[in-house]
Amino acid sequence: MTHGYAVIPPGLESVVAAELAGLGVEGEVHPGGVRFAADAAKVAQLAHTMRTPAQVLLEVGSGSARSTEALGALVRRLPWKSLLHPQAALRVEVSSRASALRFRENVTRSVTSMVREARKGAFVPDRGSRPKVEQVLQVRIVDDVATLSLDAGGELLHRRGWRTEAGKAPMRENLAACLLALAEWDGTDALYDPCCGSGTLLIEGALLAANRSPFASRSFACDEWPATAPAKGAAARPRGPAPTARAPAGRSPAPRPAPLPARVPICGSDHHLPTVQTALQNAKRAGVSIRVEHLELNDIQPPAVVGTVVSNLPWGERLGDQVGGVYTTFGRVLRERFASWRVVFVTSDNRLAKRVDERVECLARFKNGGIPVGVWTFLA
Repeated sequence: MTHGYAVIPPGLESVVAAELAGLGVEGEVHPGGVRFAADAAKVAQLAHTMRTPAQVLLEVGSGSARSTEALGALVRRLPWKSLLHPQAALRVEVSSRASALRFRENVTRSVTSMVREARKGAFVPDRGSRPKVEQVLQVRIVDDVATLSLDAGGELLHRRGWRTEAGKAPMRENLAACLLALAEWDGTDALYDPCCGSGTLLIEGALLAANRSPFASRSFACDEWPATAPAKGAAARPRGPAPTARAPAGRSPAPRPAPLPARVPICGSDHHLPTVQTALQNAKRAGVSIRVEHLELNDIQPPAVVGTVVSNLPWGERLGDQVGGVYTTFGRVLRERFASWRVVFVTSDNRLAKRVDERVECLARFKNGGIPVGVWTFLA
């Protein structure tokens, strides 16, 4: 039985496990991820479908790495011809802890060489079908046991393909999806972000509400795995239309979908006008319709009677001495104008969270950009 592994910053594993469960996949939580039984086709489908993980990996083998010879025996017995196209570019990434193999550079070169040798076969003429997505093989060695995994995305899954510009200290798209999940927002009531920046939370929300794929105009490494060829296409991606991937040779790229009107208000604001314009451009590329206004925090108004406020608030590093006043204003405005709205926000400082409202409760803690942060909530 092969397995997949969905990677997420520690502290958010339960969010990824819940998304997997919603897709009918039972997972086992580990620090920094969720492991689940799946073949290559299922892992490829989940990589195209899931919103919350940073990576989705296919575990292709594990065994002793007590010595170079033991690791070599493990690598050589794996079916690389059925796992990778013979002409695919390959990058090997090695991490280790409590390992007898102390020189990662040597391990990287050795594994790369052995995999390339194992993929050799009859010459295949290049007829325009040569893979263009780099394959990433992760070799993780812990206590002299190695686990080899292929990255289904090829690059991190927060890179959706629609955000080409970002504001200061942006939240990664998959973490924004985690924040919406922690807020239990499912697209059935209004969503508002008063510090929307480049629009990441709002766009992720609009895609979720429309049951659309979170991806646009990007390729996946798993699309070029030999074992997943039958799973390509819409059948492999049941939630929403297939993302626009690299067009086959001789064809024009698929057009972007027309923006869909939201069933509920999905709105935001920001005090920085160029950032507002960036958010609208990102939404256009994602094929969703959101409303974003240029407003100071003190001037925001609710777009509906009830709903959910979700926001990645500016942290102290971004505001300097003004930070306390921003959090106090945020809490006061919400209590005055957003009565009965659920509020979920991110901040790096527990004391600042209490300045929003003394009733706040912490939903989760994780690291964003290497900085420990908490996700806080209260009812306005």
